[in-house]
Amino acid sequence: MPIRATLTGALAAAFLLSGAGVRAQTAVEFYKGKTINIIVGFGAGGGYDLYARLVGRFIGEYIPGNPKVVVQNMDGAGSVRAANYVYTGAPKDGTVIAAVNQNMPMYQLLGGKAAQFDAAKMTWLGTMGGSNGLLYTWHTSKVKTIEDAMKTPVTLGGTGTNSDSHIFPTLINNMIGTKFRVINGYAGGSKEVHLALERGEVEGRGGNSWSSLLSSNRDWVEQKKLNFLVQIGFEPEPELRAVPMLQSLMKTYDERKIVDLVSLPTVLGYAQWVAPEVPADRVETLRAAYAATMKDPGFLAETRKLGVPLRPDTGAAVETLVKRVANTPKPVLLEAARLLEWKD
Repeated sequence: MPIRATLTGALAAAFLLSGAGVRAQTAVEFYKGKTINIIVGFGAGGGYDLYARLVGRFIGEYIPGNPKVVVQNMDGAGSVRAANYVYTGAPKDGTVIAAVNQNMPMYQLLGGKAAQFDAAKMTWLGTMGGSNGLLYTWHTSKVKTIEDAMKTPVTLGGTGTNSDSHIFPTLINNMIGTKFRVINGYAGGSKEVHLALERGEVEGRGGNSWSSLLSSNRDWVEQKKLNFLVQIGFEPEPELRAVPMLQSLMKTYDERKIVDLVSLPTVLGYAQWVAPEVPADRVETLRAAYAATMKDPGFLAETRKLGVPLRPDTGAAVETLVKRVANTPKPVLLEAARLLEWKD
């Protein structure tokens, strides 16, 4: 056999064995018969769980191959456990989606030592919408306004130092002199803290979102069982215009920058992401399915039935937001960490 023919055959064989000549799997071929797991960073019953289950119920219809979608709860350390699992331990093939605390990017940027993820590299699929963070007390508490909290100590239930329930009251204590005392360790997110609130173990909560409150305890709002002290975000919630914005309580430019930094996750909201190693074509497939789910008539009817606020945005838009957070100047990050008494 001529030498040229021999070399050509050998090169062709090497090309095929290397995988470069193998036809890439289509989305239908990959996802058919597969199971997609949505990992929720809190226990069952809270806002993150509810939103994830809504997505899980419909998104499979828009993914080629119609895979089964299962929601799994993995609470622990305010979602750090779940975020670490999706980013480092789970399969990186587009079958595992994170539905975790909106503060995870902030936690990593502020130097959270337990974080095994890089906020700037998370691959976002989209968000069902954010809403303002709230600090509130039970209707029987003597602390009914933010001014009251500057004079009278008040206990608040929290899930961990990297959650809103710790971040917001600690920051406010150090910036305007309130006397909030956070009792951390309530596992399971909203459900356990709210049970403690009803039992009188604590007087309030320092880090629930407006949308989560409406989805899990709308009756409390309707029955006026809560005193809303302050809201954290960029614009007031339409129903809460009488409740002061934390930004309005700041006096200096640097203080406002820090509040901006801490407020950014409230825009991020109920967003979902996958690990950065997931192939680009599967990311696009999941992003398209996510966007289609947000417009699905059955999905929209279900959100209305449950009274769940919906403010969806695309994965690309969320990615821009997170990168904006990641580009916060180091001095601002350091000062925010100091004010938050960051020890983790």
